[in-house]
Amino acid sequence: MLKETKLKRYLRENNITQTELCNSIKLMCKSSLGNAVISKIVNGQKLNYHIDTLLKICVALNLTPNDIIEKDIFIQNQLK
Repeated sequence: MLKETKLKRYLRENNITQTELCNSIKLMCKSSLGNAVISKIVNGQKLNYHIDTLLKICVALNLTPNDIIEKDIFIQNQLK
């Protein structure tokens, strides 16, 4: 598990709670992600998730996928 994901760092630096992220996704994407899913992604417990999920987070936070995905961790896992 990561110490701090890019997403967690972004939320912390911008004083955005996971609940606020969930609410923003509901508002902007007209669909929702569960609090448990958001928590696992934010805390690095879930690194492999659907592109739809990634894009919902990006839309809600006005970010790009590169701002969120953990490319280095993915590459390390592929080399194992």
